[in-house]
Amino acid sequence: MNLSKLLLGTSLSLATFIGLSAKAIASNPHNFPETYISQQPNCKNPQAQTELNICSGLEYQRADKQLNQVYNQVHAQFSPTLRQHLILAQRAWISFRDANCKFAASEFEGGTMAPLIANTCLEDLTKKRISELNSYLQNQIPLPTSRNYQTVDRKLNQVYQNTMASLSASRQSQLKIAQRAWIIFRDTNSKFESSLSNGERQLSLIRMTEQRTKDLVDLSQQSR
Repeated sequence: MNLSKLLLGTSLSLATFIGLSAKAIASNPHNFPETYISQQPNCKNPQAQTELNICSGLEYQRADKQLNQVYNQVHAQFSPTLRQHLILAQRAWISFRDANCKFAASEFEGGTMAPLIANTCLEDLTKKRISELNSYLQNQIPLPTSRNYQTVDRKLNQVYQNTMASLSASRQSQLKIAQRAWIIFRDTNSKFESSLSNGERQLSLIRMTEQRTKDLVDLSQQSR
């Protein structure tokens, strides 16, 4: 399997790369009845839960298409070595995205709101990744608030432990998976950024740790 082609092909979305067709996400993201899809839900003012679920799936698909466009632009401007680093970082991000959004939706597992929570999470992370990729295009990697990795890492661990303590055993297991996936993404993406002319691994680690801490706080608040 040629990962580069999978990630770069304009006819393939990142959703396709992980085994989900864009059509499945766009027109029928959660296997809703085709008769309902054909009615074209009012996504400007959705009311019913099914309508909210479908519209959120469509919003995620739009973000995913934009992500592919930006990714292709970033990939095209780098040397073969940097492209390989970028591919590894993007593959790690996909794994993190999926694990994190599975955890986010797990609170409503089996319920009618689960697709909405999952799609909203997918869209949010995708937009954040778009912003990150755009910063590479503009040669302006955002700087962290702090300059001390140990400080932000301690804060992340504290927030993570507090979050774990509030969860059921099954959700703790899912958060552990998501956090491990994030660590891999953090490391591979920081390695990629450190290879850029204006990149620095330590600053990348700090910035990503700050963002992960904020995201965990948001997830915790949403669960209350």
